[in-house]
Amino acid sequence: MSKLKVLITGAAGQVGSHVAELMLARGDTVLGVDDFTTGRPEHLPPESANYMFREGSIADADFVNRAFGEFLPDVVVHTAASYKDPEDWYSDALTNVVGSVNVIKASKTAQIKRFIYFQTALCYGRPESVPIPVSLRAAPFTSYGISKTAGEQFLAMGPVPVVSLRLANVSGPRLAIG
Repeated sequence: MSKLKVLITGAAGQVGSHVAELMLARGDTVLGVDDFTTGRPEHLPPESANYMFREGSIADADFVNRAFGEFLPDVVVHTAASYKDPEDWYSDALTNVVGSVNVIKASKTAQIKRFIYFQTALCYGRPESVPIPVSLRAAPFTSYGISKTAGEQFLAMGPVPVVSLRLANVSGPRLAIG
């Protein structure tokens, strides 16, 4: 198994922190980035030879470009997301659209091998049946669903090799509530 350099956005969040632990257990080298809007410092693994962390917002293109330029990742796992306030469309668009575009552009420049995007099943809106077929047309109706779907659409435009995971009802340890 070859070792990878993995950049994880939203590394202090529930999903990102667990992904970091899995990558480190594989022996990969990880750079976590987070601005602590919803993530928590106590979720981060301790810094080591294989784990580094940078605090900053993915909506800041200079921050993103510096992180990519210094770390030179092979793989990006994009778990960062704004979702706390359904009425805060600006924050959702800033992180989930502008931030995603910054991460996608930096990934393109870095010629990463794989981009793993954590999307939401809210991209489907209110589906009429469950399980939801992946072929169902996107019809988001919330700021979070709309902005995450926009990020996914920007990924579809570029040459970056991508896997998009459309998760529903994320729950468990480290879930930030409130």
